Amino acid sequence: MIKNNFTRLNLIVSSWIAGLCCMLCFGGCLEQTSSEPDMVLSPNHSEHEFQKQDNRPPTSKTLYSMADILAAQGRDTECEFVLKRIIREYPGYLPAYNSLAELQMRQGRVNNAIDTIHDAFRINPEDPLLVNNLGVCWIVRGEYDKALEIFTKAAGIKPEDTRYRMNMAVALGLMARYEESLCLFKQVLPEDQANHNLNVLREKRGKVVPVTALQESL
Repeated sequence: MIKNNFTRLNLIVSSWIAGLCCMLCFGGCLEQTSSEPDMVLSPNHSEHEFQKQDNRPPTSKTLYSMADILAAQGRDTECEFVLKRIIREYPGYLPAYNSLAELQMRQGRVNNAIDTIHDAFRINPEDPLLVNNLGVCWIVRGEYDKALEIFTKAAGIKPEDTRYRMNMAVALGLMARYEESLCLFKQVLPEDQANHNLNVLREKRGKVVPVTALQESL
């Protein structure tokens, strides 16, 4: 589901890399829940109804809450429509860009996601979450050197957020720079988890990994 805060936008990797122990971070998760009813009341639902009765246009917050509901129900087409409406009517509302980019990533529309993030850069090119999300796009495209450069920039903007260093570690591992990758993993994870993550990355690159590591990943 979409949450109305920028922290949400730090996804730990995109869909195809989820098999790597969910090591990466992207922002604005959209969960599909097919069992949800056609309409679900949210805390902002009454606000939305009041605004309609008062003939006032919905605020960016209300529209974002509506997109949240649609995302939870797996109604991607409608969710995308609402997110694009937010961007059109409230172009400075950054969460909508991140959520739209995540939706596009989840659908395999990586180029569209990159375009969406670049549109958001016109508003704030130094937002670490937007920068990080662009790095995830490059990971999915297999351009790990570009991803590392972008993740490094995000980590420089907000060094206290360890998730950006996690993403740097993933990019380094996928580039077979294992010692550097492990060093970064150990900065943010216990040693056993750091070693396990590196083994998963080695496996991703077709390397032989210890049987114990394979058992742990089951």
